[in-house]
Amino acid sequence: MGLNRIKIFLTAKTAALLALICCTGCQPSRPDHPEPRVLFAGLSFSLPAQPKVIAMPNGRGDFLVFKYSNQRGKDYLAFSQEAVLDNSCSSEAFFQAVVNPTAHSLCNAQAVRVFTQQFADQYPAELWPSAKHNAYYFQSNDQRRFVFIPLAADQLLKIDSDFFSKQQLRDLVGYSD
Repeated sequence: MGLNRIKIFLTAKTAALLALICCTGCQPSRPDHPEPRVLFAGLSFSLPAQPKVIAMPNGRGDFLVFKYSNQRGKDYLAFSQEAVLDNSCSSEAFFQAVVNPTAHSLCNAQAVRVFTQQFADQYPAELWPSAKHNAYYFQSNDQRRFVFIPLAADQLLKIDSDFFSKQQLRDLVGYSD
């Protein structure tokens, strides 16, 4: 009977700690800085507004979703760490090949072509240069927007949304016009 109480106590403490982390992990960092801040994949982002729901599906540490409405599958901002898209070249070189298809590249031409057809066929891809990490912007045919940021050691950060504007995404990742 004592062991069951300990298990219940630890379960309750763990749940309370997780709730505290989730609730405070997306709070304004200072009262004079009202935008919630999020740390994901070693980068810090200021969200434009407090989301209604924050979720890490199935406890995956490589996927984080912010919901801004109660509509199922709508009005989201998602962060995910993705696998390398092409093993024949770095993620940075891969996205450079997508943005500038006429440039010579060591990347797998078929992989670049398939990615371009999926993400950059109807709307042009954009490079948002930075001294730290370049960002690559894409808009799909169904109006979803994606930003890919190649990180160190060929880690890849993907940010996608079905309702953030291009400018909101630029502001989110810190690349302003």
